[in-house]
Amino acid sequence: MVVGSAATALALTACGGSSSGGTTPPSSTGSSTPSTSSTVSAADLQATVDAALQTTTITADSLPPLMKEALTKATIPLTQAQLDKAYACWTATSCQLGSGNVTVAEADGFGDNTWRKFSKMDVILQAMQYPEVGKFIYANAHGDLAQYQSGIRSLTAQGAKVIVAYNDFGPAAWPAFTAAQRAGAFVSTFVGGSDGASTSAITTRVQPDLCEVGKVMAKATQDAVGNVPVSYFTGTPGNPQDSAWQKCATSAGIHSIFNADTSWTPAGAAKAAAALIASGKPAKAILYSYSNPVPNIVKAFGKAGKPVPAIITWTTDNGTLCQLKATPYTLYLTNALNWAARVSVTAMLDKVAGQTVDAAVIYPMPFNKADPNGCKTGAPADYPGTSALVPDSLVTKMLGG
Repeated sequence: MVVGSAATALALTACGGSSSGGTTPPSSTGSSTPSTSSTVSAADLQATVDAALQTTTITADSLPPLMKEALTKATIPLTQAQLDKAYACWTATSCQLGSGNVTVAEADGFGDNTWRKFSKMDVILQAMQYPEVGKFIYANAHGDLAQYQSGIRSLTAQGAKVIVAYNDFGPAAWPAFTAAQRAGAFVSTFVGGSDGASTSAITTRVQPDLCEVGKVMAKATQDAVGNVPVSYFTGTPGNPQDSAWQKCATSAGIHSIFNADTSWTPAGAAKAAAALIASGKPAKAILYSYSNPVPNIVKAFGKAGKPVPAIITWTTDNGTLCQLKATPYTLYLTNALNWAARVSVTAMLDKVAGQTVDAAVIYPMPFNKADPNGCKTGAPADYPGTSALVPDSLVTKMLGG
């Protein structure tokens, strides 16, 4: 079910479909013979777009060019040998992906949750589509700014030509990015907002319009429960992504009476929910930017014998949908968004090849009322679903199956 008027508020999207459904992209077939971009059919590309965005109403041709290009690459099947290599690489901090001379790196501000781990796999899978790529290296700052800055310096010293980054620290990380680009690397951030960064720091930002996202979350909340007091749950303390959408949700008429940090972890979300309950504040909805810890929020309310507030959140995963099926409440979700990492990879490898790339790729981000029938029985709770564009065989290994 589509968020009707909430979807229309986000002018850059054409929303539809269910956040729990979607079509498994052709790249999950494990074909023994990889194709080329020129042989990707319009139908196969559209299937990948449908899977990524979890809707059938956004056409491939309507996407930003770099996003369309990246999803075209994501549609190309990889061989079983390549998939095996991708998994081995995913378990390491460095590996040899191919025989090319371009080193691709990922700088992760907080790589310790399931969503970040799937994004790492997307970086690896996308990089494997380019014969010019040789080595992949990875740095995880575990939420520490100084470690993030040090990691970027290390990646640069190791010869990274492409640095794909999830930036949890906002402008505080820009000097490190600038130094990396001055040393010859190209940097692209994904999902987390980097509004205001110059191209001397970040070549291409791959993100939604965070202010518009906040407005859409506000509208979805109003559609779900009316103009009532809410609570904002934040990921890592002070991260710029959350502060941006929360500011605009507030300006759109939402009134938060309780704010809490969660570090985007299940334990953090449970602690935040317990604190909200203990406060006695009558928040009728929780607005949050990560769906994976949502079951812990629901459990906290159940344990306290309290009704579960409406939850409006980013991403999706199987445990959240399966819990919704067993314990109904009002829930709105986006797609998993991991695929945005692939757009960063494509943008920076285009830049390495001498092409002109956009300074920002603002992608559509539809919010949908969650369908509990999207629960995939037998799949692990932390499976983010088909929109992550990770082949099923790799998903099983990544989740310990």
